[in-house]
Amino acid sequence: MQALFLEIEGRRFAIAASEILEVLPMVEFRAAQAGPEWLLGLFNRRGTMVPLVDLAHMVVGTPATLRMGSRIVMVQLPEGDVLGLLVEEVTGLGDRDFDAACAHPGFAFGGAAHLGPTIPDADGTLQLIRCDRLLADQRRLPLDLAVEGDANR
Repeated sequence: MQALFLEIEGRRFAIAASEILEVLPMVEFRAAQAGPEWLLGLFNRRGTMVPLVDLAHMVVGTPATLRMGSRIVMVQLPEGDVLGLLVEEVTGLGDRDFDAACAHPGFAFGGAAHLGPTIPDADGTLQLIRCDRLLADQRRLPLDLAVEGDANR
């Protein structure tokens, strides 16, 4: 599978290219006044307000550290909503086989539905993030968020 490689707190992850609409540079966003800690707020994507999620916070439990390689990865959820994922560091693009016999299938318990198979490769281990399951353990993300002034992290 073709995948986008990223790093979060020194751990390597991948997102299937088939789940990605586009990759954007960091943009200004309006901070959320309420909601889960991983919800940063909203940003304008070609005239449409899109929720921005801190992928590091959602995956490893700590806020992303912005770097030169930080990007917003645009994905579409099964319900049709578009979501921007703040990714700490994009490191490349390539092919990996997450269905290989050596792959660990991932975990199915609550809070980890988005963490998919883990495989070994030349650089260590690589875990697939299932974007279609990112909000599986959350109630549907409201698009009419209360926001306050523009923010850059």
